[in-house]
Amino acid sequence: MFKGWQDFDPARHPFDPDTGLPGVRDVVSTSAGSEHSVALGLGERFGKWAYRALGAVDENSYSGAVIRELPAYSDEPEQLARRYTSVLLQWRNWLEDLAAAFTSLAPAPDAGVEQIRKARARAVVPLVTLVVERTGAGELWLPACEDAIAWYLETTGMSAFEAEELACALVDSEFRSWVSPDAEAVSRVQLAIGEHGA
Repeated sequence: MFKGWQDFDPARHPFDPDTGLPGVRDVVSTSAGSEHSVALGLGERFGKWAYRALGAVDENSYSGAVIRELPAYSDEPEQLARRYTSVLLQWRNWLEDLAAAFTSLAPAPDAGVEQIRKARARAVVPLVTLVVERTGAGELWLPACEDAIAWYLETTGMSAFEAEELACALVDSEFRSWVSPDAEAVSRVQLAIGEHGA
């Protein structure tokens, strides 16, 4: 559900951080109490991009999740609202970091097929580095890496389905949980992405 970059791209989904806490308060007050109902409420309130925020959370400092630093859990509504707001803002920040990276790594607007392939290959190292820095390459870092690569490939004109298939296949075959990838593994991913469709 909501996998393509078009559902997460901050440029397509404006968000004012000042509306975060008041909006989350409303979601918490009207939700059924489960995290799933809160996630649905966030998506309805702020847009599709917000739905996945809770799926990026794990408080274990070594988990490898995108979001790991949160206020302590509490059943008290205001504290719960502040906790979910922290999740929402951290998730949004991550999406904005990715969007900035995609812009800096974009092929030229008039790039030909070969130039686009080269740009895609060059993007692998900085994108993997960005994900590793954010997640610490812990247990759960691979899905974040798959998303980052797939979403970038989409911005270069690859279909969402093809980009997801390619990114997942390469990350699953070359990278491992709990391990920051070595240069050889990253180079193999670069080569495969640069040659894809050749």
